[in-house]
Order: sequence, then structure tokens, then C-alpha cells
Amino acid sequence: MAERGEKVMGRFLGAENVERGQAYLEDLDPDLHRYIIEFVYGEVYSGDVLDPKTRALCTVAMLACLDQQLQLAVYVRSARRQGASEGEIREVATMKRALADAPKVAA
Repeated sequence: MAERGEKVMGRFLGAENVERGQAYLEDLDPDLHRYIIEFVYGEVYSGDVLDPKTRALCTVAMLACLDQQLQLAVYVRSARRQGASEGEIREVATMKRALADAPKVAA
């Protein structure tokens, strides 16, 4: 499972970033590291219902809604790596503003 997770992590984050990302996670929390590699990448991101580009765009939308700027930057690059255009990413940002931000302002 971990091997598949590492491969999928490389597909989304770039193979050149896997070793550094894993070292960071291992230093931060070994259990979190195992969870992210085995479950997040090994099962969730490796699913076959959504194509990788759609999965990356969904991640961009969720991270934007959660205001997770550091991870958002990582996954915008990931979405581009999966073939998302700048226009598609901008559309996700527009939807976030309309559906997540506007109701907060109106309340």
C-alpha cells in the first residue's frame, strides 16, 4: 500500500518532491506520515471514479474554502500537473467566491 501511495503522491506533487515531502511528514508526525501515504494517496487519491485532474481541482476547491494557503499553492501546481488549465483553476476560484465567500458576507 505504501508503495502505491508514494507513486500516486509523485504523480500529484511531482516525483522530485516525494522524498522531501515524506521526510517533512516523518519529522512532523510518523503516524500522520503513514496515514497520508497509505490512506490519502494510497486509497483516496488512487481511486478510479474521478480522473486525476478532477480530483486535483476538487482538492483546490476544498483547500480554498478552508483558507489553507500553503497547501492550496501546492495543489494548484498539482492541478496544472494533472492537465488543468489556468482558466479551469480560475473557474474553481470563482465558484469558491460565489458559493463559500458570498454567503458569509450576506449573513
